[in-house]
Amino acid sequence: MSAIVGERDRLLQATAERFSTIADGKAILMAASTPVFRVNSAGEGAPGSIAITAKPVNVVGDIVFSVSAGTALRVNGNVATVDFASMSTDTALVQARIREFGVDYLANYMVSKVFDGAAGETGLAGLNTGQAFAYKRAAAAPADTPGDVIFTFATAAITTPAGNDLANGWSKNIPAGTAPLYVRVAAASSRNATDNIAANEWSAAVQLAKDGTDGLNVAPVRIYQRGATNIAPALPSAACTFTFASGALTGLNNGWSAQVPSAGGAYLFTSGATAASRTATDDIAPGEWAVAARLAADGATGQRGTVTVTAPGYSTWSDASAVYELGRAGYGAPINRDTVTLYDAAHAVTKFYVDGAWLELGTVLNGNLLVDGSVAAKALAVDRVSAFTANLGSITSGDIYSGVLHGGSGYPHSDYAWPANGGIGYHLSSAGLRMGNYYLGSYLQIDADGEIRAPGLRIANGAATFTGMVYAKGGTFSGDLSSARVSVGTAATATAFFEPDYPLVSLQSSASGVFVEKLSVSSAVVFSSPEVLFKHNAPDWPAERRIRSGAVFFSIICTAVVDDQLSIWYRINEGAWEWLSGVQERQRGDAPVATGYGIMIQVSPDSTVRFGVSATDASYWAADMRKLYLKQCQATVIARNF
Repeated sequence: MSAIVGERDRLLQATAERFSTIADGKAILMAASTPVFRVNSAGEGAPGSIAITAKPVNVVGDIVFSVSAGTALRVNGNVATVDFASMSTDTALVQARIREFGVDYLANYMVSKVFDGAAGETGLAGLNTGQAFAYKRAAAAPADTPGDVIFTFATAAITTPAGNDLANGWSKNIPAGTAPLYVRVAAASSRNATDNIAANEWSAAVQLAKDGTDGLNVAPVRIYQRGATNIAPALPSAACTFTFASGALTGLNNGWSAQVPSAGGAYLFTSGATAASRTATDDIAPGEWAVAARLAADGATGQRGTVTVTAPGYSTWSDASAVYELGRAGYGAPINRDTVTLYDAAHAVTKFYVDGAWLELGTVLNGNLLVDGSVAAKALAVDRVSAFTANLGSITSGDIYSGVLHGGSGYPHSDYAWPANGGIGYHLSSAGLRMGNYYLGSYLQIDADGEIRAPGLRIANGAATFTGMVYAKGGTFSGDLSSARVSVGTAATATAFFEPDYPLVSLQSSASGVFVEKLSVSSAVVFSSPEVLFKHNAPDWPAERRIRSGAVFFSIICTAVVDDQLSIWYRINEGAWEWLSGVQERQRGDAPVATGYGIMIQVSPDSTVRFGVSATDASYWAADMRKLYLKQCQATVIARNF
């Protein structure tokens, strides 16, 4: 760089930069809601004005706005506004400028007018269109046409020829008759008010309708009869005639009528049938009536309303006199809020009756005259409070009778149903009590008949059924317990066992019996005794020899001194003996022997199983039939019930 010399160099060195680009990071941004004025055919512009905002970016200084010739500008800070009324040219250029350190930063925004096009020439009138109809009855499709006609668009009808008749028997309206009905259609189209339709413009004849067979008249029919008892009366025994047009039923007998009778007994019965016919009437045969059913019954006579009785001739009050005057007036015994006045020339006492007592009557006020919040009372004596809404707070009450009590997020309504919204709460009504939510698995239900339900528990008809686990830390159970499976610490801790289907007969976990035969000589028979007889469902039989039904395992051990055979047997229900096991003594004389056997027997309800021994083999035979004897015999039988 050369040295600075002279005045010119010094001026150039001191001058500020005169040009800068956006690339330097400095600029002015301009924006508006729209850049155009829309000008309609009347010369009116929209919008009325356009506000242009200038925003400096990294530039400091005052914004100076300018606009091209022919347009005025309103400036407010960094916002310049162009009014349509002040813009005489079709375009206007708005410029914003900021000078910083001798450098000018510029931004331009163009505002334009956009003009609507000129109105075009008026188009041709549109076409009027319509449809003309002509009708004719004939046995077959007619080949002729309704002829030439004139169709008027204003009335959408054929106006020429006048009247209803057209050529060749055709008509403008549907003619009466029973022959099939045909129709022809022609299209009308013209820019004039009418259109001439030539005979050859009609479409081919099309069958529009024809008479069919008569439809079926169907109507439900009900009859009524009152009776003195709740036994249904006999149905009509004669044919009845029902008229569809009037709904009248004639020919009823046996006391029945088509209307509900007002007299004849407290019980109202009804029966019904269906009348169906293509004619105006239908005959209902006796066998078509449904079984008579009771429709309603008269209710009991309700309690009379309260009354006011005034009786002269009494100088003092008497409860008995008040009751007497009510009865003498024909009202019978007093009811709550009956009012009686007893008086004479010098005295008068008025009292009203409440729950067996006569109370002094104070001032009587019309309830419609009371002001909200103005009643304070120590007691109220009323039969019913209707349309009652109150924040009751704390209540001390005696007998409360209510239709439904419910609360909680799951019971916003009075329905006796489990909540479907996932909520909980309670419902108490004549149907029962429900608490919690069945669908959440935590609930309690007590029905009106006393049945109780909870998860894993049902109590009904005096029996509790557990479907879940039952836990008890301690205690005793004195009744009968039925279960598919019972686990106890030891057999001795259980007082008795029961079959589920036979809860009245107690069982032991094992049944057993011992049969002893001291001596028997020369007898080829089976010996037995009640000690080895086992019975099912026998409450009068010893508990140690009662057995359950189903599969029961029996084991028998028998020892004896014999010559020369020992066998063990069983039989069911006193039937034939069945051989189980045996042993032969081979010492040519008396000798001790033993045999045993185990068998699973399917025990039917109310069956018996008996065991026995013999001195023979399975065929009742021995080596020496003259020496059939056993002594010192003992047979022990054990049955496993559980």
